Amino acid sequence: MNEEDLFKLIETREDERHDFKEKWYSSNESNSKRAEMLKDIFSFVNTTHNEDCYLIFGVTDDTREIVGIENDENRYNTQQVTDWLNSLPIEPEAPRVRVETLSVKGHEVDVMIIKDTDRVPVFLRSGKKGKGFGNHPIGPGQVFTRKEDTNTSISGTADYNQLTELFRKHLGLNLPIEKRFEKVLQDWKNWDYYEHSDGIGIQYSLDPDFRIVFVDRDADAKAEPFSLSQVRVDISWEIAQLKHKSDIIKEISIVNLDGARFKAVAPDIGSISNSYENGLFYYCYKVDSLKFLNCKIK
Repeated sequence: MNEEDLFKLIETREDERHDFKEKWYSSNESNSKRAEMLKDIFSFVNTTHNEDCYLIFGVTDDTREIVGIENDENRYNTQQVTDWLNSLPIEPEAPRVRVETLSVKGHEVDVMIIKDTDRVPVFLRSGKKGKGFGNHPIGPGQVFTRKEDTNTSISGTADYNQLTELFRKHLGLNLPIEKRFEKVLQDWKNWDYYEHSDGIGIQYSLDPDFRIVFVDRDADAKAEPFSLSQVRVDISWEIAQLKHKSDIIKEISIVNLDGARFKAVAPDIGSISNSYENGLFYYCYKVDSLKFLNCKIK
């Protein structure tokens, strides 16, 4: 995060993405500040949007005045927060957080970045009390979430509708269909070969509405630089139709390599110069793109 990003958040009232804290949470055994910190982190993880969230320390929550935390004895760094979270019995996994410090208007402001995840809801497998949790132990299975600028009470838990929305996020049902396709492609072990009336391809065994159908394609190129390392350099072309039910979500070019012994996604072509005639070209896949994710399916 940079100073410009921080000021954009400071100019915006608290919501489901950020919250202001004048000070860090105390670890005094006589209070429940560590319980509050865990509740706040869980509340931001258990949100139904798909963005990172921010706890901003050194800014008042009412006037949004920058007061700084340079003299705060209870400051945490990334390693300390991570080690603490990893020591707790958290299901399904400990949240990923990062603490960054920015110098703003003569003060230091700490920002805890809570990474977005679809591994929700998060909760404690067994109850937690003791040092730093005071008289407010967090019970097993207790789910905290956030609506607008308000977190679930430390003595409460998410209601049925909130839990339903969290499981929709976990399953990717809150995403546009192309993003849902990206999600199921990441689960590459659950894709199987199939033959169907619409052609030969592979389908997602956990939800057969997601399919990839291979269709022949005419193309002039009978060899490409990436095929020259094969025993047989000649190639043939197909189109992979990414389908959900009867809808074609996207079409991707496929090449059959080494005498059609295996299929590969045709890579994109890039250039490191502006001249087409004298330029140097390369083949690539953009990380986490549909092409890249299709490459992982065998």
